[in-house]
Amino acid sequence: MKRILASLILVLALTLSAFGQGTAGPMLAAPYSNLEGSFGLPSVSWAATGLTLTYTAGTVYQKGSANSISTGTVTLTTTETSCSLAGILAGSCNIVYWPGSGSALSTTTSYPTAAANGYGVLYFCTTNSSGNITGCTIATEDVLGPIPATYNDGLLMVPISNCVFTATTTAFSSSGLTRLAANQIAWSGTTNTTAGTIAMTCDLGLEGRTTSGVGFVAKDVAVQYGVQGVALSSIATPTLKTNAFPAYGGTAGDTLAGVGGTLTSTPATLQLATTTSGYFYNADFSFGTPFTLTDQTKVSFEMVFTTPGTSALTLQVSGLLVHGNWIQ
Repeated sequence: MKRILASLILVLALTLSAFGQGTAGPMLAAPYSNLEGSFGLPSVSWAATGLTLTYTAGTVYQKGSANSISTGTVTLTTTETSCSLAGILAGSCNIVYWPGSGSALSTTTSYPTAAANGYGVLYFCTTNSSGNITGCTIATEDVLGPIPATYNDGLLMVPISNCVFTATTTAFSSSGLTRLAANQIAWSGTTNTTAGTIAMTCDLGLEGRTTSGVGFVAKDVAVQYGVQGVALSSIATPTLKTNAFPAYGGTAGDTLAGVGGTLTSTPATLQLATTTSGYFYNADFSFGTPFTLTDQTKVSFEMVFTTPGTSALTLQVSGLLVHGNWIQ
């Protein structure tokens, strides 16, 4: 009876320590030292005020390897109030994780980021609007339910037939899908000698799920383009927007809103010089905020090329590639 009572007290103590000022984490005792390696995970603690989470030294086991963690701190995000399964997938929970290498832990509110292949999710923590940590709990299947399979090497090809090209001020003398060579097609458009712009607007055709936070999480889009005749004057930073449709049977509408955060291009200075027909530059645009497709929406990508007008210019675009995570 004393042994049972002691066990119940220990369980109660662990449960209470997971919320409010204090600590959370596994307790390692001699009789359990040869059990699962997860018992050696770093523990976490926090003060009554502030967003600083302190973690102890420990070991993270991932894919059969033991990875040593040094003592350190992470700063959590304020007003993350729900670490239920729905809250975690919706980005309403601080997730403390090991980023696949090194001896330090990281934190994010994005489950796709924390659960990428080779990473290790360790703790879920809530915070309030006053900027204080309100609780942390160890990441287990008891919290998440069946943990979604996550792959960080997702790839979707967007055919050039998903894109429309619009000339402004300048005009096309010819344009359309063209066979450039055997087994090679691209959109090709030749302008007149008047300076202007060519806007490429594409439906990305992303796949998704109606459950929030799962499905394909878009991280960046790459565009393959070439130019002949004369160099481009400039290429504007692309825009990325969602088109949200009204409820079934509702008033007609289409609400456009920015998505993906700040886009960063690689290379930083986009290439403008002429190329041989059928040869393409490859420019990638990463999203500051990866996102999933939501129900009754689509995502449009627009990129504007400026022509100098000194002579006719031919723009060729082969297609687009979207990279991201798959969360099943």
